[in-house]
Amino acid sequence: AGWKIMRIAQAPTACDAFHAHSDNGLSGGQRSKIIHFIETSGGSWSIGELAEALGMQKSTVSARLNEMLHDFGMLVEKPKRKDRLSNITIRPVGLPAKQLELLQ
Repeated sequence: AGWKIMRIAQAPTACDAFHAHSDNGLSGGQRSKIIHFIETSGGSWSIGELAEALGMQKSTVSARLNEMLHDFGMLVEKPKRKDRLSNITIRPVGLPAKQLELLQ
């Protein structure tokens, strides 16, 4: 008796969703929304705090923060602190010091 390969319908992966957002420009708008919020609010922010404040999914915020930290250098990691929502120690993000000086 041989094995039969069973094919199943599969939901889009996170990678597919990422490329769909990138292709339609949605990710740029999401990055702008996050940056504008941080610029106007100041301070440091966790994924959960930003998601709550902006009404966005945590997975979306996480993807955009990853891009802004590692790909574009728009944000930097800030000192560890307790998350305002979960009280778990986190490594939040914020604007680089140079960018903060320009806003003052």
